[in-house]
Amino acid sequence: YPLFEQSIRKAKGRNVRDHQLALGRLFAPFTEIAAKNPYSWFPTARSAEEIATPSDRNRYVGFPYTKYLNSVIQVDQSAAVVMTNVKTARELGIPENKWVYLHGGAEANDIWNVSERVNYHSSPAIRTIGRKAFAQAGKTAADMHAIDLYSCFPSAVQIGCAELGIAEDDPRGLTVTGGLPYFGGAGNNYVMHSIVTMMERLRAKPGQFGLVTANGWFVTKHAAGIYSTTPKLGAWERENPAAYQAEIDAMARPAVVPQPNGAGTIETYTVVHDRDGPKFGLILGRLANGSRFVAHSEAKPDVFARLIENDCMGAPGRVTAGPKTNTFVLD
Repeated sequence: YPLFEQSIRKAKGRNVRDHQLALGRLFAPFTEIAAKNPYSWFPTARSAEEIATPSDRNRYVGFPYTKYLNSVIQVDQSAAVVMTNVKTARELGIPENKWVYLHGGAEANDIWNVSERVNYHSSPAIRTIGRKAFAQAGKTAADMHAIDLYSCFPSAVQIGCAELGIAEDDPRGLTVTGGLPYFGGAGNNYVMHSIVTMMERLRAKPGQFGLVTANGWFVTKHAAGIYSTTPKLGAWERENPAAYQAEIDAMARPAVVPQPNGAGTIETYTVVHDRDGPKFGLILGRLANGSRFVAHSEAKPDVFARLIENDCMGAPGRVTAGPKTNTFVLD
């Protein structure tokens, strides 16, 4: 996810510090919603500056992400959904004011191996499922009254916004729970919580529509659902995901060289930290012929500092193959 973040920063044309503050501004509203949610694991509102600025309590995890920009899987939470048809709901005596209908849904995967992605700032799969789910519901993003985008890390939210046509500062907000870093959510079970919370929101405001998205692995597996207390009119017709998955799988992608040697440039990178500081630099780069490689940076404090303090996207250097790990040396 920090690899995706660096690519997003480059696509937006921002320097390191400006983008860091933008991440704080993106997630500060999430903390405010989490602070008001009685089920949140971390119910603390934080400013954009506090979220974005490294400190003793907010160290880097994978640069450019500080601790407050990371989801935390060690939570103790549970949620449940009862899913049935109208006939069974009536037989069970479930009051109609609790019924919420699925109006549109779709699922797709991006190219499975991260090293083979078309780029690191977009998601053809999210773009596709958004188009399919909205078409099935007969709605657009503008018709949604409430939104919950999967929010494990800022890059997932930004890519979701870009592909679904939703502004990052949308006044409707981008979460109904407070998001994974602040509300919580044990792995992908977060989406159970976001669906439940969306159901409660829609029951309180009958007739409105809500969008919930899901994500697994590394912006890899995606799903979207559109919900409302208003019954869906007409027959339920869901397109087989295999039909549009084939288009994504067939997309052109760079060749990956497992044992690279020679001149290259950084396509995206991160510096992974532990509690004692920088641990290693991870680089995805391109050779002169356009093929892609994966490597570590030199494990030197001055190299880590250069990668963190400077914009090294596109920086030149040389990569050398190793028995276990390739090494990229900056010029």
